[in-house]
Amino acid sequence: MLSEKRRILAVFAVCCAAFILTGCGASVTVYDYTSDGVRYNMYELEFDKSIINGMEQSAVNDADGNKYTVAGYLYTLFCDFGYELTDAEDTGEKYTVRYRKAVGGRSELFEAGTPVAFKTDSTENPFIRTYTSISPNPFNGVRQKYDAVAPGQSLTVLDRLKNGSVARDEFGELVVAYPSLADAFPYIKRFDPDGLLLKYVRYGSPRTLSSGASSGGKTAAFVYSRYFDDTYTNIELSYKRAVPYGWYLTALAAGAVTLAIFAAATRTKKDKKKPTLLDRFPYDPEEYRDYENRFPANR
Repeated sequence: MLSEKRRILAVFAVCCAAFILTGCGASVTVYDYTSDGVRYNMYELEFDKSIINGMEQSAVNDADGNKYTVAGYLYTLFCDFGYELTDAEDTGEKYTVRYRKAVGGRSELFEAGTPVAFKTDSTENPFIRTYTSISPNPFNGVRQKYDAVAPGQSLTVLDRLKNGSVARDEFGELVVAYPSLADAFPYIKRFDPDGLLLKYVRYGSPRTLSSGASSGGKTAAFVYSRYFDDTYTNIELSYKRAVPYGWYLTALAAGAVTLAIFAAATRTKKDKKKPTLLDRFPYDPEEYRDYENRFPANR
């Protein structure tokens, strides 16, 4: 009985550890798209409400003596980097917020991770050519940079999230002007960052096949998901195009066969002879032409 209880407790502990390591209940989605000729990057952050409640119950006070809130912290963070709030939704189970910025060059994601650069190869048969485009996942390398960045070393979102905003006082000492996410909300220190779900979204033709999940509609959204770890993954797209010469040769061959059948039918009709006398009558008149001479003459 005791061993059974120990086994149950061990299973429970493993389940709790798995939740902490891989189920932190939060995700970050980065959208890369163009609207009215302007390219945008949009960040969508989604949290389970239980995570929000735990974070805000553990929140420290700001400079004015008020506790930090998740919505307020994120607003300050993204506005400092030139983003605008486009939408926020609280369903009671999930809290979702979106920030968007027009980008002229590379986005913060590409600066922190890996730029998306597709290399395309093709295979073909006489009728269809298949193109396959592969690029490194833009989140490749983000975790390594996050782990390596030191306070005040860079002015990036990763630096702000990990180390907060720091400045030097009159004595040359580093002073935190704005806390890191974990310092503002100590509750999240219990979670392993590996459990954060990362998603990258591109848009394209719904006829394109993708290694990521895709939605339907006139324009498909291709979603590539991975976790906030140090693995390297790729994103892949493939599409098909008709090979003209294969279809042209098929059309010519079909036309040639049709012409040959028509010519054979016409020749057969011309080769038919006019019906003979034998064809017209049930007997051959020639066979009986000397019939009278076969009998003796009358004497």
